[in-house]
Amino acid sequence: MSIVFKKHQQVYWAILAAISTGLLWVLSIPPFGFAEAAYVAFVPLLLWLYSRPAGKSFWLLSLATGWGSWLAILIWLRHVTWLGTLLLSALLGGLFVLWVLFARFLMPKLAESSFPSRLTGFAAIAGAWVLIEWLRTWLLWGFPWAPLALSQWERPVVLQLAAWTGAYGVSFLLIFFNCCVAQTVHHRFVRYQPKMWTGWFSADLYLAMGSLGFCIYLFFYTLPERGSAQELFTAGVVQPYIPPDLKWDTDRAMENLEVLERQTRFVASLENDVLLWPEAATPWPVRGYPAMTARVIGLVEEVEKPILMGSLGYERETDLWFNGVALVSPESGLSEVFYKKRELVPFGEYVPRPFDRIADSFVPLEGSFAPGKDPALIDLEINGQNYQIGSLICYEDVFPSLARESARAGAQIFFVATNNAWYGEEGGAEQHAAHSVLRAVENRRPVIRAGNGGWSGWIDAYGTVREVLLDEHGSIYFRGGGSYTVSHFNQWMHQQTFYTRHGDWFVALIALLCSLIGWRYSPLGLGRSRGRDHDS
Repeated sequence: MSIVFKKHQQVYWAILAAISTGLLWVLSIPPFGFAEAAYVAFVPLLLWLYSRPAGKSFWLLSLATGWGSWLAILIWLRHVTWLGTLLLSALLGGLFVLWVLFARFLMPKLAESSFPSRLTGFAAIAGAWVLIEWLRTWLLWGFPWAPLALSQWERPVVLQLAAWTGAYGVSFLLIFFNCCVAQTVHHRFVRYQPKMWTGWFSADLYLAMGSLGFCIYLFFYTLPERGSAQELFTAGVVQPYIPPDLKWDTDRAMENLEVLERQTRFVASLENDVLLWPEAATPWPVRGYPAMTARVIGLVEEVEKPILMGSLGYERETDLWFNGVALVSPESGLSEVFYKKRELVPFGEYVPRPFDRIADSFVPLEGSFAPGKDPALIDLEINGQNYQIGSLICYEDVFPSLARESARAGAQIFFVATNNAWYGEEGGAEQHAAHSVLRAVENRRPVIRAGNGGWSGWIDAYGTVREVLLDEHGSIYFRGGGSYTVSHFNQWMHQQTFYTRHGDWFVALIALLCSLIGWRYSPLGLGRSRGRDHDS
């Protein structure tokens, strides 16, 4: 049985479903923090799909839901480019339409199916969502920003699944939960079942609650042993908070450098073992410009503490520029190892072809960087102990594969150097930081972060935000700095998670499931099934 509306009722319900889904979806993503909205955000849309909507209204409302939701999620990006924000949101909205189309194909067929059929069908719908999230890692020059799993960044109980499946498993769980709730509501209000056990308390609802119960069990099962946390070091973060429009002003380069040095001396006076600088902290490269190298080494020797820094690098032999991470210590000066950013920001750090001739229409760009090719772990020695640091610059922590590659190479700690001052003092910095939580859980590695103006803090290996630097007004945006003490759990110091070792096996499994279910309910698949039934 499917939902039957009069024509005007169908239009009203479609609009209400689109608005409700879009609003709940946006509210579930940081900085809003309404994580529970993700469990029901798509229920209105899925209920609408039971009615087999078609025609222009289907396409327009599906695109409007996706485009409007992504525009709201990425609204902070307008500080860099309005045109780019609108175009990117439209492209992401188009991918959302593909998922809605797949769900529209399956949902009406599953309404009256058996429970096992609904189970696999809902898994395919959730799997299609995951596949689109995975594809965004490679499409559009790579933009896997804000997966649905991001909504749970402050809910470590649900996130532990990511140590096996990656964050994709969490996104799968949320969409699957939405499908089960939508079927329960449809069963109760469309079929009007008066019996409690077959009405609200349907097998689908039991399954949804059971999946959450499994996450709770997994959380307690994976808890580290009491007293197994080991303090590693205390990091002091320097936040120079230089506005982006002034940061690369050549007339203010020396003034910006003096601000950085002044704040560094202040933070060094606090109790800490190592200092952290944000992305591209100095106006000239520390690697490739001898005068800048000497000045930073002099500062390090003055404060008598190593500085792990985001820094530009320049190779005179090849005339190539890099956005990277370097270490300068009082004992050995500038480390030979220099991490080069592997995933550059399109239209920000390089211009993809064929847009190189019209780049100024999208975002101002003054030159391009060359990408790095390997994790280039940095050996940080503190109090006689060596720690392998895996660096991630700016939005590199959005890419699961980069953090995993560093963890597989032996990284024990992730260091994220970023500059979110480009995006104003809205939700961009917090939304960005939430991705580091996913990377921490996936690989069971603590993440230390240093931002030009915030978000600076650290996240433990189970995805719990331990400390965030705030000013006296409780804001993450300020000039100054502070310290936090980083710890790790003994069992994970030299051990890798299932996800770190095996990667996106879950995505491959989901792709197979979607293919099988899609074939099963396609005209060809149904035809073959009927033929077998007839023969029998």
